[in-house]
Amino acid sequence: MGSQNYASAWRDEAALMQKKDYAALIVSFAAVLALFSIGITDGHIGLDDWGYTSGCPFVKDGLRLSNIARAFSDFGYGAIWMPLTFISYMADISLFGDSWKAYHAVNVALHLVNVFLVFVFLRRCSDEIFKAKPAVPAFLVALVSAMWALHPMRAEAVTFVASRKEELWAMFSLSGLISYMSFLKKSPADGVVSYAVAVVFFVLACLSKPTAMCFPFLALSIAVMLGRLDRRVWLSLAPLFVLSACVGALTVYSQSNPTGAAAVDVYDTSFWWRVLNAVVSSGLYVWYTFWPLNVHIDYRAVFNGWPVDGWLGLCVFAAVLCLSVAVYFRSGRDWRGRLAGVAMFIAFSIGPTLGVLGYVNGDQSIADRYAYLPHVGVGLVSVFAIGALLERGVGALKIAACCIAIAVCEFVMALPVVKSYENGYTVCSRALEKDPENWRALRIVGNEYCARLNRVDEGVRMLRKSLRIRPSRSTAESLAYVLAIRGETGDFAEVERLGSAVAKNPSLDEGGMMLDALGIVCMKTGRHEKAVDYFYKSLNVPKRNHSPDYALLYLGLNLASCGKKDEAAMFLSDACKSRIKDVASQAKSALCEISGTGY
Repeated sequence: MGSQNYASAWRDEAALMQKKDYAALIVSFAAVLALFSIGITDGHIGLDDWGYTSGCPFVKDGLRLSNIARAFSDFGYGAIWMPLTFISYMADISLFGDSWKAYHAVNVALHLVNVFLVFVFLRRCSDEIFKAKPAVPAFLVALVSAMWALHPMRAEAVTFVASRKEELWAMFSLSGLISYMSFLKKSPADGVVSYAVAVVFFVLACLSKPTAMCFPFLALSIAVMLGRLDRRVWLSLAPLFVLSACVGALTVYSQSNPTGAAAVDVYDTSFWWRVLNAVVSSGLYVWYTFWPLNVHIDYRAVFNGWPVDGWLGLCVFAAVLCLSVAVYFRSGRDWRGRLAGVAMFIAFSIGPTLGVLGYVNGDQSIADRYAYLPHVGVGLVSVFAIGALLERGVGALKIAACCIAIAVCEFVMALPVVKSYENGYTVCSRALEKDPENWRALRIVGNEYCARLNRVDEGVRMLRKSLRIRPSRSTAESLAYVLAIRGETGDFAEVERLGSAVAKNPSLDEGGMMLDALGIVCMKTGRHEKAVDYFYKSLNVPKRNHSPDYALLYLGLNLASCGKKDEAAMFLSDACKSRIKDVASQAKSALCEISGTGY
């Protein structure tokens, strides 16, 4: 009987819809599809995309029982436990192959599902608040949902393949909150099914991303907003809080013990700096919500130092706090509860990502993707404001015109952001336009300049600047390799300085790039035996992160220079099979010279 009532609630929801409501939803879906279909490309971003998909040992082979088991049992892969998200990538590979277009398309499809869920969630909240059917016309709620879906800050969550976890935990959390609201409306006997469904969705959300530990707090905020904070609510939330605490503990363990890496101290930054960073980040989220022209990937943090855009974030946070307090105390008693509930919803949904009680994400301060679900709270404010305007006699068509104008502006502003997510180079180029001191973007763009765009001198300057701003082993390796290839005055000395530690202890270089750079320097300066030693060690590193073809070629050439022709021929033969034309050509020429015959 309970399941029948639950199904009938969704039928009643559909029955309330009118043609203009369906039209508004369809137009919203079309706009979302038009915007984000631009991001369905063969490109990807190297930050996490590859590591979560074809680079993940238990994802790359698709859906298999052993892979699914590993997804649940490996708590530290990528320093995050999200088995359901990994399983979704496995499903993509099994259904569509290892295709970046498929990954992007699935992300867009999930976003469309979330647009509908946001619509249902906002509409039910509106109906409960205003006690009418519907208080705010459904077509206006649909327009607010479109405003949420088209905001430029959605670009990262939808177009960045590795951000699928944001979409999944938001999808399950919204479904759970909708079910929990049904539970609040029903009697204890009739609400059992709705409550059970909400719990199941909560678990699925946590399996998608641990940030979903905030779900019971979001449910509490809904109860406060609807004025239903009673003993029944507390009893229903108690087991959810226990589960939330367990997920939180598991999250700290995952972050502290990443698979295949040394243990990490998630509290290595001072508590008060984390508080400062959280306050500044909160202000910046508000700023980018209303002024999204400068949104980009990878907002930097400065550990134990003054945050990037710190004064801007502090001023915005203070202004919003003062405005909120003023509005709260000037509102009636009923509205105070509603405003408090919305504020709790936004604070609790963004809270786990601010790093006050745990890990600050890498060296990022904030991320657009973290605002995916919290911005639904902004949608709540919008719907409530529309309801208040309607009560004061403002026409629905005037409000609709304003909503459409905002959605169109968002669409136009989001276009370049979505386009920038085509690949690592394009997205980091945009980041550098907005933040010229972004050390990671400098490294990625500098590498691209050197490797593919034949702008080596500019690339070297970027890599040097990146290294000055933030010393990094990977940046030093990239710079050393480029300098070794370029070979201008002073380059070799700089390579040997950058690689001095690896020269003393080659095991420090697990990827092989610094060893390659040192080997190239030795080769070009006539130290062939030392070059052979470096290239041998480079080809046998445990985690080689770039093509071995040039190392094979250079090892063969240096062995030939040392008079070890048979051994040289073996490595040169392997280099001849390279797909890199330059490598294959040089290897064939060297083999001809060694053998004295044609190849």
